[in-house]
Amino acid sequence: MNKELLNEKISAAFSELVIDKALVRSLKIREKRTIPSFVEEWLISRFQKSNKSDADIYADVTGFMSRHLPSKIEKETINYRLYSGEAVVLLDRFEVRIDIGKGKKLLTIPCLEERNASVTSEVLEKNQSLLEGGQWGAGRLFVNSDGKNNVIELVEFNPMQSGKVRLDQLIKAREQFTTREWICLLMRTMGYEPSAYTEEQQNNVILRMLPLVQNNLNLMELAPKGTGKSFIYQNLSRHVWLNSGGGLSQAQLFMNLNTNEIGLLGGKYDLLVLDEGQSITFKGADDIHAKFKDYLESGQFSVGGKKITSECGLIILANIDLYEGRPRQLDYIRHLPEMFHDSALMDRFHGIIPGWKIPRFTTDCAAQGMGIKADVFGEYLHQLRTVSHLEFPFGECPTLKGDSRDVKAVTRLASALSKLLLLNPDHADYETYVLSPAKELRQRVRSQLSELNPHEFTTAELKVDL
Repeated sequence: MNKELLNEKISAAFSELVIDKALVRSLKIREKRTIPSFVEEWLISRFQKSNKSDADIYADVTGFMSRHLPSKIEKETINYRLYSGEAVVLLDRFEVRIDIGKGKKLLTIPCLEERNASVTSEVLEKNQSLLEGGQWGAGRLFVNSDGKNNVIELVEFNPMQSGKVRLDQLIKAREQFTTREWICLLMRTMGYEPSAYTEEQQNNVILRMLPLVQNNLNLMELAPKGTGKSFIYQNLSRHVWLNSGGGLSQAQLFMNLNTNEIGLLGGKYDLLVLDEGQSITFKGADDIHAKFKDYLESGQFSVGGKKITSECGLIILANIDLYEGRPRQLDYIRHLPEMFHDSALMDRFHGIIPGWKIPRFTTDCAAQGMGIKADVFGEYLHQLRTVSHLEFPFGECPTLKGDSRDVKAVTRLASALSKLLLLNPDHADYETYVLSPAKELRQRVRSQLSELNPHEFTTAELKVDL
């Protein structure tokens, strides 16, 4: 499908919900300031008008950012303006947590490195997303007294990302595309140009979105450097937390017993991404290992006598060495920390994305036409995790037979692919684009289990049938 025809179909199907990804890239807004793509696209959409040149759009967006998105060195200047009684509007990812013991609503303002600001009840009532992992938007701040101290307070908030979006519009639009065309749309929306990839490569790239549409989906992607493994997780959805290498503790992952604050896997986010997985270290690895096994199996973990249930998925991204386009060693899972060499833990991952089949990201790979706005699409994906079957009649998988963990994994993966591609078992493309890829994802886990523990997993072949 040529670019012009694809642009026309996408624009006709989604109207004001699309944006020219090539324009976004050419303006280079994120070279001026480090912001996610969904924020960048929202800003460009806000200032884009038919009578404006690219230079005018750039000037308006960067001018807005200069006024409302302060750099770290401006922190004390902003604080002084607030101290002097001035109301200040900032563009940031605001987040609220509730301290029941102290009876306080505590606001985090990252650009000011502030974690104990306040928020009015009126603002919080209108913006529940502030309690759900945070929300990007323009917030008006003012200094008020809590009776003892002066406190920065959020008195007005305009969210910049889409709220609930209409899934019926997505279903109706899908009817106008073939499955291959729909995959091209997904590629564009993710920020990739489909014509730069073979069909097999496209099929593998879109697998990165599966844990964004399915609760408690646990994946790995192993690939050489430069294939863009972490790009969409940083830029497509506010419901994702990406941790890049370094050390992680039980308190960070599960729960901090000193503060009773729930960790990254506690349900605040749809997905936890552990990037640079080959270099992650775990503080208190034995305890974390046990909790990982519990959580990846059941979606629950226990800390300090408390049992926490969460729907957050987990994906581990790691670099591996290749030889002639394939992993250099059969047990390529050994690139990960020793904890993941345990077959009992490995068995709880549902699939492995073959990142070695995805080419390095080059300038030709960047989207060169229309795609759904990132903030809109991020909310689509978020809603698909919990939507009822009556509202969104996709996500089906036929009843399968075989090893219970294999069946569970393939079923969950097939459900995610069914939602993403809007294909159910009665569709002619279901076997090719949903069930077979789901089996292949799980097959790679099965192969690694056989390499790690050949005495228990005597066969590497996946046996899941209807």
